[in-house]
Amino acid sequence: MSARTLLATAAILCVPAVAIAQTAPTITSTVTVGFSSASLDGIPGANIDLTTTTLDMQNDIAFTPNINVGLDFGMSMTDIDIAGVPFSVEADLLSFAFEPSYHFGNGAYIGVYYRSGDLDLSIVPLPITLGVDTSQMGLFAGYESGPLWVEAFYGTSDSSPSLPGVDITDYGISASYDVMPNLEVFGHLARTDISLGGASIDLTAFAIGADYDFGNGLSLYGSYGMLDVGIPLPVSIDADQFSIGLSYDLTAAGSSIPALLSLEYTSSTVDLGPLASIDVDSIGLGFTIPLGHNGSVTPLTSSAQVARGPYRSAVSGTLASLR
Repeated sequence: MSARTLLATAAILCVPAVAIAQTAPTITSTVTVGFSSASLDGIPGANIDLTTTTLDMQNDIAFTPNINVGLDFGMSMTDIDIAGVPFSVEADLLSFAFEPSYHFGNGAYIGVYYRSGDLDLSIVPLPITLGVDTSQMGLFAGYESGPLWVEAFYGTSDSSPSLPGVDITDYGISASYDVMPNLEVFGHLARTDISLGGASIDLTAFAIGADYDFGNGLSLYGSYGMLDVGIPLPVSIDADQFSIGLSYDLTAAGSSIPALLSLEYTSSTVDLGPLASIDVDSIGLGFTIPLGHNGSVTPLTSSAQVARGPYRSAVSGTLASLR
């Protein structure tokens, strides 16, 4: 799928600006500031701690009942400290997503997506910095009616510096269902196929989660996810992750600020077969402000957020779950 094709599709979906301007847009936003501390075990002779600060913003702009544009921004800063080593590693990640869509009025919709990421690794205090930029673009289509929502996507990924002879294809499906007014379940399945000339690598990521509202301002949420990496070697690579969190709506305590505080525990295991098994345990705090109708009450920095399907790549979704 070429960039020219995607731009042409976007032009069709985004009606002329004159027609859009006739209706005042409705904006729904969610902002989350997060902080987490993690420890990494399983590497012989290494004691590694990670401290991460994040800022995420998710926006949905409805220009008309049929035309929506999603704009997401994210920033995370991670300090990696290795005991006994006279330097530390800093990992900074910036992300941006643009998703115009057209809704037909019967619950069905179609759209295009573009997501970019800028990852920089610095070794402090050495003057060494490594960087890589990634991008994903493609098409999505979905259906939402009552308690049910389902969406499928197909697209491609690229990187800069680019890898010659490498083609990356992404596809998958996401869904959610309101079992009852205060209980929602959701899930996400993404597949990324990497073609390296005559060889291939495939990554399959699956996550499922739930959110329960007790009705007194307190909500319980959690998720389980796993990643399987198929490589042309006699070594298997897979990972799984479990997270559980609590959030509290400050308005339930009489606050005039529409904000939520959250506390989350996440446990991840990366199995490298006979090479190693790495465990990562983390505790995260979040401060979330939902603005407008249908603003998310799940922290955007939560690992459970990945199970809702905002990341249309097995690679980007896995990286997001480790923040």
